[in-house]
Amino acid sequence: MSVDTEEDQALLQAAANFEEAALAVIYDQYQGALYRYAYRLLGDEQLAEECVSDVFFRFLKNLRKGGLPNENLRAYLYRIAHNWIADHYRHGRSAKEQELDDHLADDQDPAEDANTNMNREQVREALLTLTLEQQQAILLKYFEGWQNEEIAQFMGKRIGAVKALLHRSLVALRKKCARQE
Repeated sequence: MSVDTEEDQALLQAAANFEEAALAVIYDQYQGALYRYAYRLLGDEQLAEECVSDVFFRFLKNLRKGGLPNENLRAYLYRIAHNWIADHYRHGRSAKEQELDDHLADDQDPAEDANTNMNREQVREALLTLTLEQQQAILLKYFEGWQNEEIAQFMGKRIGAVKALLHRSLVALRKKCARQE
């Protein structure tokens, strides 16, 4: 959702007036994607939920102060989430160990599930060794499906710089994953 359209401006203005319907639309539209983004970086459901809650709390707090995002609303919310995650790691809080699911479906192969979970964890750990900028670029492009132009706007970079960043990030990620094997 870009704040450039009249419809988006009206939605944000209604949200700034704390109209429940507008706030609900914004929450419904972004909470799922923000949760996935946070979970990929944090690897913990409760921390991801805490992050999303805080994103919307900060959004509402900013609205109360009279501040409307002057950029793409999606980019604005992701920036809040990314800053929360960076603060989380900066303060040295560790992610909880993932718990095994005791309620596996009968048709699932526990060995296959374990292998899949180990691969995901290896990729997540390798991703977390990259710079925050590299993590952000990879997650937005390959996990959230953002276009290079959107990433460039979000990061305040030119499209060519984003393409170069993505290339360098993927090379670094591949090297780190290969070392883990």
